[in-house]
Amino acid sequence: MNKSAPILLLTIAVPLSLALATSGCASKKYVRQQVAPVNQRVSKVQTQTNEQIGWLTNKHNTDISEVRERISTTDQRVAQVGNVADQAQGTASRAMQQTETNASAIQANSSAIESNSTQVSTLATGVANALNYQLIEKGDVIFGFNKSTLTPEAKVALDAMAAKAQSLPRSVIELAGFTDKVGSESYNLALSKRRAEAVQRYLVLQKVPLRSIHIVGLGEEAPPENLEAAELLTNPNASRQDIRRLARRVRVNVYGAGDITAGTASRSQQ
Repeated sequence: MNKSAPILLLTIAVPLSLALATSGCASKKYVRQQVAPVNQRVSKVQTQTNEQIGWLTNKHNTDISEVRERISTTDQRVAQVGNVADQAQGTASRAMQQTETNASAIQANSSAIESNSTQVSTLATGVANALNYQLIEKGDVIFGFNKSTLTPEAKVALDAMAAKAQSLPRSVIELAGFTDKVGSESYNLALSKRRAEAVQRYLVLQKVPLRSIHIVGLGEEAPPENLEAAELLTNPNASRQDIRRLARRVRVNVYGAGDITAGTASRSQQ
């Protein structure tokens, strides 16, 4: 093979290579020109997509936070409602217990009020009876002419009256002294008082309270009809002097309060 052939081949190959190289550079530039707008759009879409994804993620997180907050608030409210319900139940239970206690107290108070009413009624009756004085014993103590000393018979009669008075806590004894019509009026008035005082002294010695005895001297008096009748009944032949001595006396009335029965003491005789 001659030396001109390689040279020829080289001469042909170099331009061809240059042409191919030039043609390849032109194709890459074209491709870049075609691809660049696509990449820009893809990049823009990707950026928008990322922004949307970010917004959606943020919104999702925000919504979840709000939901959780609402759930938490609801749980708190449910717990509060539960506490209120428990408190209300406790209050209702205590109120029921208090109601039962009050009912028992009211019943006890009603019983107490009824008992008090009974006691008040009894007390009122007792007060009324205490103020309702009645004559429970009466009698006459007869004295000798111009005398103010007690006879043994008079003391026996007064002992019975003193015992009756002592049996009553609020008894009152009334003593009224009298004389016959012999003597002056002033003298007889003083004598009648001395006779009443003599009876008073004897009753005090028999433990009758002095404050319960009231005396008065009334002076001259005609013989009471009831005494005269009693005297004539026991002594049909009684003289005027026997009748006249019935005026020389102290009238004794014993009063008591309450549910009591009137009685009559025996009359002393001289």
